[in-house]
Amino acid sequence: MSSSSQSSGGASSASAPRVKTFDSDLEAQLRYLAPPQDDQHQDEFASSPLLTVPALRACPDIQHGLIGASCGSSKQLNNSESKTAVLSARVFQNVTAPASTFICGSQGAGKSNTLACLLENCLLRSELGNLPHPLTGIVFHYDGFNSDLIGLPCEAAFLASDLQVRVRVLCAPTNIQTIKNTYARVPNIVIEPFRLRDEDLNTQRMLNLMAVGAGNVPLYMHVVTRILREMRISQQTSGQPFEYAQFKARMNNEDLQIAQSVPLQQRLDTLESFMASSPILSKKQKKMMKTTGGNNWTPRAGQLIIVDLSCPCVTSDMACSLFNIALQLFLEGDKSVSRVVALDEAHKYMRDTSPESCIFTENLLGVVRLQRHLGTRVIISTQEPTVSTKLLDLCSVAIVHRFTSPDWLRALQKHLAGVSSLVPAGDVETEAEQNHGGPGVHPITVRGRDPAAELFSLIVNLRTGQALVFSPSSIIDSKDFGRECTDGNKGVKNDDNDSSDDSSNGNDSPEVSNQTLEAAERLSHRVLRVNIRARLTSDGGRSVMAL
Repeated sequence: MSSSSQSSGGASSASAPRVKTFDSDLEAQLRYLAPPQDDQHQDEFASSPLLTVPALRACPDIQHGLIGASCGSSKQLNNSESKTAVLSARVFQNVTAPASTFICGSQGAGKSNTLACLLENCLLRSELGNLPHPLTGIVFHYDGFNSDLIGLPCEAAFLASDLQVRVRVLCAPTNIQTIKNTYARVPNIVIEPFRLRDEDLNTQRMLNLMAVGAGNVPLYMHVVTRILREMRISQQTSGQPFEYAQFKARMNNEDLQIAQSVPLQQRLDTLESFMASSPILSKKQKKMMKTTGGNNWTPRAGQLIIVDLSCPCVTSDMACSLFNIALQLFLEGDKSVSRVVALDEAHKYMRDTSPESCIFTENLLGVVRLQRHLGTRVIISTQEPTVSTKLLDLCSVAIVHRFTSPDWLRALQKHLAGVSSLVPAGDVETEAEQNHGGPGVHPITVRGRDPAAELFSLIVNLRTGQALVFSPSSIIDSKDFGRECTDGNKGVKNDDNDSSDDSSNGNDSPEVSNQTLEAAERLSHRVLRVNIRARLTSDGGRSVMAL
């Protein structure tokens, strides 16, 4: 009995797996802990939202476009700068990597010019960058100034002055003639009424269209939610798309009181006025509408769609609801063409007190969070930085033009690293700051006891077309770049020979590429003062002066 138990114990011990210690195979663990040095070095520069001369020399194949040139101090803003210094201080937009940009500033400070330059870099091939694969873009515009004769155009439409860019303007059907008059001076532009088809709607978009405040949900919303839920279950079973006519018929069968049905009918009437085939139209009108149909949302490289819903019959809240549908339609479809989404004059329709605006903001936040997976770039242009501060938190780049409001500064102080009170006023200077008088970009570190006051002084003294650029993750220099560059242009690098020698003497890293990666200098909590370049296309936003 004991022998059998011994044999059984011996068999179990023989079949039991051998216990490995935590350091039994260190080489295998190191292979997974060590980053892929060759790939990560390239990815580190390729994912930088902004690019400088050293970064572009490290990754010359990146799609990019010129934004402007960095200027370090007010003494360097005169015309005595040498060509070499200006060229070495160039700042480029990384068009290859998805990123998000926030532009703010007072009227006339240069916001629209900056937005146009960023769109040109994404859509237009030129000598100012490298763009073998142009993007497709959409711009959302709404203006409260309305006239039966003419209105204010979206300045991005003037990209149509270059034949490489195909510009389409989608407007409210109730304002199409005024929009045609408004954009009459813009060449090569196509104007269409904004029309939705049944297949453009779904359960989520209908819920967004019925948006109401969280604290004041009317009774009819419970009925709408129930009907949409029942229709959704039926669609999942049958595989059929959403049918607005069926939704409208089921709503009409509900016994709603007049106080409940009137606000619901107002929302549905507004939606139906934008539909290609509306239930409220007669049969004759439907036949006429079928000739126009809905809008074509097929992505095309070099195409810019401007959704301009400026109209006395369209409120800013309804504009946000329709912008939300247009955004989702734009992002659907073929992903082989990358996209750029821009909000023009966002302060005119983005309000924290509006349920429709809050839903639009949440969807934009979702796009920004998934921009790497959607292949989408987001640009937000607004006068007031207090608008959509959640978007400001997630933006890769913030471009601040001149303004004079202390309230705007306090909003920036809560959301930008370069002016945050959490950043210590250290005494250690970076490589670029030590080489402040030489070539290359010149970042500014806001120091002192009151960094907000110092930054405010910089902002109010900006000239038209100048901006402070915040982008903590952007790489502005590489200390080891001098060893890699073999084309004889090392003098353009913003670097000191002493610091390069110090970095080369370290023997902790066996690979040069790993040293270069560690030596990559990010903008971090500092800021760049940049002279934004002039537009390639026509400038439609010049101020009107008295004669």
